[in-house]
Parts: sequence; C-alpha cells; structure tokens
Amino acid sequence: MKTIVNALAGAALLAAFAAHAEGLSIGGSIGESRWKGDDVGAAPTDKSDTAGKLYGGWGFTPNLGVELGYANLGKFGSSAGNVKADGWFVDGVGTLPLGNGFSALGRVGVFNGKLDSTIAGSDRGTSYKVGAGVQYDFDKNLGLRGEWERYRFDALGSKTNADLYSIGVNYKF
Repeated sequence: MKTIVNALAGAALLAAFAAHAEGLSIGGSIGESRWKGDDVGAAPTDKSDTAGKLYGGWGFTPNLGVELGYANLGKFGSSAGNVKADGWFVDGVGTLPLGNGFSALGRVGVFNGKLDSTIAGSDRGTSYKVGAGVQYDFDKNLGLRGEWERYRFDALGSKTNADLYSIGVNYKF
C-alpha cells in the first residue's frame, strides 16, 4: 500500500511540474576528461583525453529539468593496458538566472558507466554524477554552456572518477 501511495504522490508531483513545463531540449558538449584512477587493472592512472556528451532534456519549470544522455570520456593508458570509459546518465538539472542572458547550472544524477580494459576485461557499474556550470542564452532557443562534471565509475573492482571540462550548445524547442 505504501508503494502505491508513493507512486501516486510522485505522479501528482510530476503532473504539477508538467503543467508549467518549459519543454524539450537537446545538446552536446566537447572538451577534456581527466581520469583519476585507483588501480584499474593493477596500475594507477592519472591521464587526460578528448571527451564529449550528447543529451536530451525536459524542462519542468524554468529552473528545474532532467537530462538523459551518453558520455564518452576517452581512452586512458597505463602500465596495465588501455582503459576506455563511457556510459549513460540521468541528471536533475537546476538553473539559476544571473541576468543578461547568463545562468548558473547545477546537476546531480545517476551514471551507469562502462570500463573496457585491454588487460582486466570489461565491467559496468552504476554510481553518482555531479556537475556545475554556466550557460549564456543567445535567444530563447540557443544557449552556450561551459561545464565541469564528475563521473564516478564503480567497475573493474575499483571506484574511480573522470572529470569532464566541456563547452557545448543547448537548443530548446
């Protein structure tokens, strides 16, 4: 019974947000990821590589939305072989208008990351993701973002982080 009550309360909350929905958005970013590992494949790594992400989002209000996307965080080398890092994410995104077209962004979410190691094999795990950034809106549809995001991997017997520093575009329909 408690599960049904919680589901109904969640549906009512989503319906309230949807009544004031801002709508669909898409975007992508490119930048640099910095890998900070703790013994992936028996050798520590601390490297950087080109990385990027693609996402789609839905704005419930002007200040609250959700984004679903894919991030490719690059390929990192170590004495234990190469490690490729990528995965899927779902983030809650908060926006705080600063004036003159600028907004501050904050995000927290769930990340299902995959690590492929040439020596240790492949593994997938789910963990958290956080981030912060700034967006400049050219008009009501097109914006430019600068962001930092931390992706937490829980795979191959280790808990490692990849930080993504990126610049990208956001388009609202």
